[in-house]
Amino acid sequence: MSNTTDIQTFISSLEAGVFKEKVSHLLSDVALGQVVHGAGNRKGKLTIDLTFQRVGENNQVMVSSKLTHTTLTRRGSKSETASNETPFYVGKGGVLTIEQPQEEFNGQFTLVQQN
Repeated sequence: MSNTTDIQTFISSLEAGVFKEKVSHLLSDVALGQVVHGAGNRKGKLTIDLTFQRVGENNQVMVSSKLTHTTLTRRGSKSETASNETPFYVGKGGVLTIEQPQEEFNGQFTLVQQN
Protein backbone atom coordinates (compact mmCIF):
# COMPACT_ATOMS: atom_id res chain seq x y z
CA MET A 1 0.00 0.00 0.00
CA SER A 2 1.28 3.44 -0.88
CA ASN A 3 1.76 6.07 1.82
CA THR A 4 0.02 8.78 -0.16
CA THR A 5 -3.63 9.79 -0.30
CA ASP A 6 -5.61 8.49 -3.26
CA ILE A 7 -6.90 11.75 -4.77
CA GLN A 8 -9.95 10.17 -6.44
CA THR A 9 -11.10 8.59 -3.18
CA PHE A 10 -10.37 11.80 -1.26
CA ILE A 11 -12.38 14.03 -3.63
CA SER A 12 -15.22 11.48 -3.70
CA SER A 13 -15.27 11.43 0.11
CA LEU A 14 -15.48 15.20 0.60
CA GLU A 15 -19.00 16.20 1.64
CA ALA A 16 -20.10 12.56 1.11
CA GLY A 17 -19.60 12.88 -2.66
CA VAL A 18 -21.44 16.18 -3.06
CA PHE A 19 -18.18 18.13 -3.47
CA LYS A 20 -17.25 16.13 -6.57
CA GLU A 21 -20.68 16.79 -8.09
CA LYS A 22 -20.42 20.52 -7.32
CA VAL A 23 -16.99 20.76 -8.97
CA SER A 24 -18.21 18.84 -12.02
CA HIS A 25 -21.23 21.14 -12.41
CA LEU A 26 -19.24 24.34 -11.84
CA LEU A 27 -16.50 23.37 -14.30
CA SER A 28 -19.12 23.00 -17.02
CA ASP A 29 -21.02 26.14 -15.97
CA VAL A 30 -17.94 28.40 -15.87
CA ALA A 31 -16.60 27.01 -19.17
CA LEU A 32 -19.95 27.47 -20.91
CA GLY A 33 -20.27 31.03 -19.60
CA GLN A 34 -16.80 31.77 -20.93
CA VAL A 35 -17.57 30.42 -24.40
CA VAL A 36 -20.93 32.17 -24.68
CA HIS A 37 -20.16 35.49 -22.92
CA GLY A 38 -16.34 35.71 -22.74
CA ALA A 39 -15.65 38.53 -25.19
CA GLY A 40 -12.51 40.60 -24.65
CA ASN A 41 -10.59 40.17 -21.43
CA ARG A 42 -13.51 38.86 -19.36
CA LYS A 43 -12.64 35.65 -17.53
CA GLY A 44 -14.55 33.07 -15.54
CA LYS A 45 -12.98 31.54 -12.47
CA LEU A 46 -13.34 28.50 -10.19
CA THR A 47 -11.33 28.40 -6.96
CA ILE A 48 -10.99 25.32 -4.76
CA ASP A 49 -9.76 26.02 -1.22
CA LEU A 50 -9.00 23.20 1.25
CA THR A 51 -8.15 24.02 4.87
CA PHE A 52 -7.01 21.43 7.41
CA GLN A 53 -7.50 21.67 11.18
CA ARG A 54 -6.67 19.03 13.76
CA VAL A 55 -9.60 17.61 15.73
CA GLY A 56 -8.71 17.29 19.42
CA GLU A 57 -5.66 15.21 20.31
CA ASN A 58 -6.35 12.23 18.05
CA ASN A 59 -5.44 11.30 14.49
CA GLN A 60 -8.26 13.23 12.82
CA VAL A 61 -8.38 16.43 10.80
CA MET A 62 -11.36 18.49 9.73
CA VAL A 63 -11.07 19.37 6.05
CA SER A 64 -12.92 22.57 5.22
CA SER A 65 -13.73 22.72 1.52
CA LYS A 66 -14.66 25.98 -0.15
CA LEU A 67 -15.69 26.47 -3.77
CA THR A 68 -15.85 29.97 -5.17
CA HIS A 69 -16.84 30.63 -8.76
CA THR A 70 -17.40 33.54 -11.09
CA THR A 71 -19.45 32.67 -14.15
CA LEU A 72 -19.87 35.14 -16.98
CA THR A 73 -23.40 36.15 -17.96
CA ARG A 74 -24.82 38.28 -20.75
CA ARG A 75 -24.77 41.46 -18.67
CA GLY A 76 -21.91 40.77 -16.27
CA SER A 77 -21.17 37.81 -14.04
CA LYS A 78 -22.57 35.78 -11.17
CA SER A 79 -20.55 34.65 -8.18
CA GLU A 80 -21.17 32.22 -5.36
CA THR A 81 -19.23 30.60 -2.54
CA ALA A 82 -20.10 27.21 -1.03
CA SER A 83 -18.37 25.85 2.09
CA ASN A 84 -18.55 22.61 4.03
CA GLU A 85 -16.51 20.43 6.38
CA THR A 86 -15.62 16.73 6.34
CA PRO A 87 -13.72 14.84 9.06
CA PHE A 88 -10.90 12.54 7.90
CA TYR A 89 -8.61 10.15 9.73
CA VAL A 90 -4.87 10.44 9.15
CA GLY A 91 -3.22 7.04 8.73
CA LYS A 92 0.35 5.86 8.30
CA GLY A 93 2.39 8.29 6.21
CA GLY A 94 -0.38 10.90 6.31
CA VAL A 95 -2.90 8.97 4.21
CA LEU A 96 -6.32 10.61 4.53
CA THR A 97 -9.33 8.32 4.75
CA ILE A 98 -12.90 8.33 5.99
CA GLU A 99 -12.37 4.92 7.66
CA GLN A 100 -10.58 4.83 11.00
CA PRO A 101 -7.03 3.43 10.76
CA GLN A 102 -6.19 0.33 12.77
CA GLU A 103 -3.17 0.53 15.05
CA GLU A 104 -0.46 -2.06 14.40
CA PHE A 105 1.72 -3.70 17.03
CA ASN A 106 4.54 -1.20 16.37
CA GLY A 107 2.27 1.79 17.12
CA GLN A 108 1.80 2.85 13.52
CA PHE A 109 -1.58 3.37 11.91
CA THR A 110 -2.71 1.57 8.77
CA LEU A 111 -5.99 1.76 6.94
CA VAL A 112 -8.68 -0.69 7.95
CA GLN A 113 -8.92 -3.38 5.29
CA GLN A 114 -12.38 -3.79 3.75
CA ASN A 115 -13.47 -7.35 2.94
